[in-house]
Amino acid sequence: MQSFSGTGNVKVQFVPVGRQRREWMWKARDEESNTISISGQRFDSLTEAVRDAREHLGDEEEPDDDGPEAA
Repeated sequence: MQSFSGTGNVKVQFVPVGRQRREWMWKARDEESNTISISGQRFDSLTEAVRDAREHLGDEEEPDDDGPEAA
């Protein structure tokens, strides 16, 4: 299961990882410069991965809920 959210020209993908696929990582791609960022760590929940992605990608304007984008 993968979830995508778009913020401006950045597309974020949340990927389940690990042997049990119960951990999450995020990957982001800037569509203009084709730059890719990866979380570099695993998170125990999708909520934690979404929160970390927002902090690193500067999307602090959105409310702190996971909404349909994280489903």
